[in-house]
Amino acid sequence: MNASSVVPSEAFTGRTRVSLLIGSPISQVLAPGRMTALMRQQGFDGILVPLEVPADKLALMVPALQLAPNVDSILVTLPHKAASMHVCGRLSKAAVMLGAVNATRRAADGIWEGDNFDGAGMLKAIEASGRSVAGARIHMVGAGAAATSIAVSLLTSEAGLLTFNDRDPSAEKRLQEVVDRHFPGRARAASVQAAGEVEILVNASHCGLRLDDPLPVPVSALHREQVVADVITDPLDTPFLREAKSRGALTVTGGDMLDGQLRLLFDFIRGAPSIQVSGQSSLMIEKG
Repeated sequence: MNASSVVPSEAFTGRTRVSLLIGSPISQVLAPGRMTALMRQQGFDGILVPLEVPADKLALMVPALQLAPNVDSILVTLPHKAASMHVCGRLSKAAVMLGAVNATRRAADGIWEGDNFDGAGMLKAIEASGRSVAGARIHMVGAGAAATSIAVSLLTSEAGLLTFNDRDPSAEKRLQEVVDRHFPGRARAASVQAAGEVEILVNASHCGLRLDDPLPVPVSALHREQVVADVITDPLDTPFLREAKSRGALTVTGGDMLDGQLRLLFDFIRGAPSIQVSGQSSLMIEKG
């Protein structure tokens, strides 16, 4: 399922609430079809529409889209997550912590609010596998925007020790600064060899998008005592997850992460209180 997936037009009425997913490129995203199907399943008269918004047109297009009375929310993917903070009047604690949003909505008083659910989706997917994050040793490959959100979610949920590695030293440095600021002493950059010493292993990098990509960790690091998760959504059955499964590990796909995130995003669209990465209700913070 991709951005071209649609639900028959007769399923919608003149009261249909519209949510948009903006990004560039947008053709590869899975969320519009899955979210629209979830809305129909839950009896919510809504639709999520993918919309290509070039980076240099964001400041022009988003304020105009926010004026449409039946646009309730604007979800955000790359490359707009940081810039979209500036079109919000309120931000969640998670969004402030991460410096990025992946969901915005019109509140009852008309003010647009922003939140970030990237990491919360992975957290829900891992916990759905039966493994508790609390107290667990975790290694994560990748230190970019998605990895940072995942790190914050895992640490807020009391992960024991988080180690991480990235091929880009500057990305490792940025992530280290975030975790040191909010979770001092609980996360550190480490060699990829640390992957073999943990109970939960997460690939939050781009490794696996191309057929010729190497595995994110050595095969020898994979074992049956682990939960092994991957953020890649195309393909869902990555070589990394196949190798982990062949060694008896529990696996979590990018689709599982997306499904966990979609439930949170659906509640957000409907106006539920903001959900912190810890799962506790969080008040929005007025921008000053």
